[in-house]
Amino acid sequence: YIPCFSTKAIEVIVHPSVTIEHLSASHIRRIYTMRNKQWNNALPIQVFVFPSENKTHKDFCIQKLEVFPYQLDKIWGKLLFSGLGEPPQVVNSIEEMLSKIKLTPGAIGYVDVLPKDSGVKVMTVGDEND
Repeated sequence: YIPCFSTKAIEVIVHPSVTIEHLSASHIRRIYTMRNKQWNNALPIQVFVFPSENKTHKDFCIQKLEVFPYQLDKIWGKLLFSGLGEPPQVVNSIEEMLSKIKLTPGAIGYVDVLPKDSGVKVMTVGDEND
């Protein structure tokens, strides 16, 4: 168990083309460690993240992935340097995150503030079906 010090809940968001409604904690971890590369309808997964030092990114890693940000950075670095994969695309603001998710079929990301009518789908994340 990793303690959570944040008061803001992190929402996992996806493009409306993603047909599933729920992700288990282990499934979302596989997506963010770049091991799951497509959704169940064969649509490629496009992963978006905030920079590693961003507070929302740190909260997301701890609350949803149950890993520390540096652990993800290590995994992404290995993928990149081994030539086995690409790290996620980094965005720098909530507005940019929402725009990328809304415009990219198969996209997944996260926010700590979700405006009404954002055009993205909120995913439930939990341990069932793990």
